[in-house]
Amino acid sequence: MIFFNKKVMTEFDFFKKQRMNGLDEQLYVYKYIKLKYLIPLIENKKLRIDKVSEWDDPYENFFLKSNFYTYASFYKKNIQVHTDDIRNRTYGQSWTMKEESDAMWRIYSNNDDIKNINKDDIKSINEDDIKNIAVRIRIKIDNLFNIVYTSDECMATTSIGRINYMTDDEITNWMQGLGNINSEFPKYAEQSLFIKRMPFAHEEEVRIIISKDTETPAEEFLLYDIPDLNVIEDFTLDPRLEEKGEKKIIQKLEDIGVDSHKITKSSLYKFTPVDLKI
Repeated sequence: MIFFNKKVMTEFDFFKKQRMNGLDEQLYVYKYIKLKYLIPLIENKKLRIDKVSEWDDPYENFFLKSNFYTYASFYKKNIQVHTDDIRNRTYGQSWTMKEESDAMWRIYSNNDDIKNINKDDIKSINEDDIKNIAVRIRIKIDNLFNIVYTSDECMATTSIGRINYMTDDEITNWMQGLGNINSEFPKYAEQSLFIKRMPFAHEEEVRIIISKDTETPAEEFLLYDIPDLNVIEDFTLDPRLEEKGEKKIIQKLEDIGVDSHKITKSSLYKFTPVDLKI
């Protein structure tokens, strides 16, 4: 019996490794996340994964948004094949390899709310303003993937990998060079979700992609238990925060159980002048 369990675990680890697409499991990834989303993650110990169809970039899902046709011999013509069911059961989440980024802070933290927090007295800072400020969290790739990866026996295929950034022409060439789409459709659908246009290359994105079988019920989002919140090793605050806003957010994080020793503030805008002799 012990031998059997050991064998199963070995197979599990082997297939899990294949789904990591060459990522070094000991590297860190980061997520810039608004406080209003971070609070339920910590309080409920749940990681939420949303549908990829909700992503803003209209070029996302470019493969599944294509027009697919197959020849129907009975009708002697091509008929359209719809992929809505597949897209409706495909989920994803974005992380980044980029530890520090002015662009990422500005994308995920509301600049007007930063200004309001910085000018207000600490006692009068609006809670709604606080919740729109981003915090950067850090986790090892292996610990992140362990949260979402169960096995491929649960009617879901789960992968994590770096984004491959391409020009529009390169994406078109990739699609035109595909082989037998019918037999390789799931593979191409997954590969396409790890491709993004070149203007987004500054994000250095790592993605989790989860594809559920079309025979299973579609869910609005997926929730995964986080057995140990200690896998989140660092909570970094927006560098534009002044002391009173910084204290308010630190207090909010401590109130939901975050270890104060894990909370730091980004030093992106910290300036230390150099002494020069003239």
